[in-house]
Amino acid sequence: MNIQILILDNDKAMRQLLALSVRREGCRAHTSANSDQAEAQLRQGGIDFLLLDLNLGGGGSGEKLAERWAQDNLLPPFYVVTGTPDDHRLATLEGLSQFRGVIAKPFPVLELCGKIKAEITAKEEEL
Repeated sequence: MNIQILILDNDKAMRQLLALSVRREGCRAHTSANSDQAEAQLRQGGIDFLLLDLNLGGGGSGEKLAERWAQDNLLPPFYVVTGTPDDHRLATLEGLSQFRGVIAKPFPVLELCGKIKAEITAKEEEL
């Protein structure tokens, strides 16, 4: 099984760490520094899962993107990765069926890998 995971984070080091974690679990990591790149990848299809930063810099909001992508039927299952896990904006995401939860920065890499592995197992069971 070749699970394709898209990582959208404006911090290059965080993208690299998340990609390393994804690859450690045998998945293919696609990284994006901005919403336009990420949306283009989603429109191409084939993305099974999304790791989405909440605060994308420059006023960008992962919450707003998730809502828009859900309306456009582009949003795969996703975790929000954020340094502000108590942010009130996260409550709006709970209404999206694709929302799987929050991964708070900083996080133990093995914990992230465990969450990714659980998603892979769930995906495999669907097939």
